[in-house]
Amino acid sequence: MSGMYNSILAYQMKPDPSRLKQLIREVEESRLAYVQDILQEQGPLRSGSLVTLRRKCGKPNCRCATGEGHPATYLSTKQSGKTRMVYLSAICLKTVVQQARNYRRLRKNRTALVKLARQSLQHIDRLQDMLQTTTSIVNTKKGTSGTKRKKRKGRG
Repeated sequence: MSGMYNSILAYQMKPDPSRLKQLIREVEESRLAYVQDILQEQGPLRSGSLVTLRRKCGKPNCRCATGEGHPATYLSTKQSGKTRMVYLSAICLKTVVQQARNYRRLRKNRTALVKLARQSLQHIDRLQDMLQTTTSIVNTKKGTSGTKRKKRKGRG
């Protein structure tokens, strides 16, 4: 090995990255659970909120004329930027309630995935900072024979 340069990397003690790697592993396992729940969704989904309003029917002898009105369930949704209230009859109420519940669960899972993805990326960035070296490379010379350049003929 005479005449060759060997690079020596100065080693600097860094904190143990194993805990950070474990955190990344835990976050990714949590993400997987949310993804699996999303993949199991069969649909259909319906966006909107269920609202119960009490209305008076207008009959003078009805109990609603002097007390609370009759309960009626509506689906509050946005259509073309405007809030719309759609009356839900007893026939379709159960179906729409389940569809709205499924939609909210999917959106909740999506929100959790976004939050966990951010956490995972933050942990990965911290791991990179922890593992990345900023020390300089020190070159040392091993031996001296054969390291000089040969002079070309005809040149001084």
